[in-house]
Amino acid sequence: MNNLIGQSIGRYHIVEQLGAGGMAYVYKAYDTRLERNVAIKVIRNDLFGNSVIERILKRFEREAKAMAHLSHPNIVKVLDYGEHDDSPYLVMELISGGTLKQLLGKPMLYTSAVRLLEPVGRALAYAHSENILHRDVKPSNILITSTGEPILTDFGIAKLLDSDDGQTLTGTGVGIGTPEYMAPEQGLGKPVDGRTDVYSLGIVFYELITGRKPFAADTPLAVLLKQVNDPFPMPGKLIPDLPDDVDHVIFKAMAKDPADRYQSMNNFVHALNNLEKEKEPLKGSLQQLSEVSDEKLEPDGTFIETAFDEQKNKDTEVNLIPDDQNQKANSEDFKGINEPLPVPDEPVLPPLSGDKTISKRKNKKFWQVAAVSFAGVILLLMIIGFASGWFAAVMRDTGSIEVSEIDEMTMVYVPAGNFIMGSPDGVGNYNEHPQHTVYLDAYWIDKTEVTNNMYKKCVDAGSCTHPASYSSNTRDSYYENSSYDNYPVTNVTWDQANAFCYWAGKHLPTEAQWEKAARGTDGSSFPWGNDPINESLANYGNLVGDTMEVGSYPSGASPYGALDMAGNVWEWVADYYIENEYYLYLQNPKDNPLVTTDSKYRSLRGGSWQNGSNSLMTAYRSFGFPNAALNNTGFRCAMPAE
Repeated sequence: MNNLIGQSIGRYHIVEQLGAGGMAYVYKAYDTRLERNVAIKVIRNDLFGNSVIERILKRFEREAKAMAHLSHPNIVKVLDYGEHDDSPYLVMELISGGTLKQLLGKPMLYTSAVRLLEPVGRALAYAHSENILHRDVKPSNILITSTGEPILTDFGIAKLLDSDDGQTLTGTGVGIGTPEYMAPEQGLGKPVDGRTDVYSLGIVFYELITGRKPFAADTPLAVLLKQVNDPFPMPGKLIPDLPDDVDHVIFKAMAKDPADRYQSMNNFVHALNNLEKEKEPLKGSLQQLSEVSDEKLEPDGTFIETAFDEQKNKDTEVNLIPDDQNQKANSEDFKGINEPLPVPDEPVLPPLSGDKTISKRKNKKFWQVAAVSFAGVILLLMIIGFASGWFAAVMRDTGSIEVSEIDEMTMVYVPAGNFIMGSPDGVGNYNEHPQHTVYLDAYWIDKTEVTNNMYKKCVDAGSCTHPASYSSNTRDSYYENSSYDNYPVTNVTWDQANAFCYWAGKHLPTEAQWEKAARGTDGSSFPWGNDPINESLANYGNLVGDTMEVGSYPSGASPYGALDMAGNVWEWVADYYIENEYYLYLQNPKDNPLVTTDSKYRSLRGGSWQNGSNSLMTAYRSFGFPNAALNNTGFRCAMPAE
């Protein structure tokens, strides 16, 4: 089959051979009907046992039709298919310019590599949305146009030789895929999904910036064993000036366990996009978007430490995800966000003692009544006091509610007093110790997480920017989809959450305020008490696999009536999270504490729809970059009781 030059396959006259691989030969051909040059990929028939050739041809027809329906600017277009002497073939558009493989051999600037791979990632994300996996992402399958655009080819070719029961259909024992770019689960013959392509594209990224493959050996089997068992060789050790963020992104993409990788190709593309942007200081404006990674959990919900952890005993892995500010407005995968707003980089909190007023509750200026008699002023102040809820504040108690005027959120009342914060010795993580008593002034806190519809009102008012992505984990359309108006907004950064609360006349709750609202005063393990968690109490552990409508678990309410404080989405809080957290937790003020020590992290609370029970405990503390955005993180707001 490698000697077809000068012959014709139907209306296609073979001109020259362009390449040969383990599964196929590629030829340049002339389409005599449409009078144009095309590329023909002829699958090697010597790969098949005689008993499976009929199955191969039937499957090829099915897969070819699926590939022909793919329409993306960075995916080579399939024009026709057929069979010649028991060998299936595909007819595709002819791409001149060579392949990405020809650019390998020496390290490339990571920004150049990102610009090459971002379009490839978007093409893969599109294909995944059409339920088509690539299974063989590698440099030789990334074509380069004459203008330098990357075009992905060979979708589904590997699947043609894979039987329905996961066994090879080849008669020669030839492996499916390319071991140097093959994810561990693929090499072991386990089920594969979009995360398998994430791994392979991560290897391509690694090879572009280091000039070498991460795992190499003398035989394909030895390579596969390295993919499965050997520790990840951090590219930063080969490229001394490589930013840590690049290390982190590749590390996450190439996690051996699919659960530890980016959970979608879209998320990986976000991460690549962010690497192109020069990092700004984390103060002064809304930041570019990034993502906190998913956590790997044991079956009982406990964390497994990973090599990425920068700090001993930290249980949450953090990775960057990019923003799509430069994406075109008509992109289906991403939505643009506005220019940064002039919002303070610090949480808009009221003074923790003394005057407790906030911007949305300013009293009329005294000069407006200066002309009134002294007695009239006293009377007016009394009226204002009653009208502003002073008397009601005296009478408030647990269970009191009010509706915030701007975002129309129902808020629950948390009375002033002491509560037990943290975990006792021997329980929980080191960053929850020591358990201690904290005093808080009375405050209100949102009954549920801020919803998509509420957040959209802030965007429409020009005070908030769009979320980083309009999709959720399992839904291509989530934000601005009326079906999910009452679901928690996700894919928002700490800065965006802070901006919303400021617009609504509130502030992000402090860690102490969040924890008291979640557990009450007696140190309960969960919002509902100390009973074990179950699926009627919270959205957790991938039971649903995505967010649920806020308030869906009334049985899991906290002592003050707050809902969804365990699971559904992680929640941003106001405090910084510093490296030496134990000592700060010990030394932090016991009255109205707020951690303001400068740090690259902000605190997160409450766990999410994908986390195990440990993460949902009321004292559990996590962290993330303030410019991080992900599909399992949202927020709620608080404000002082006047």
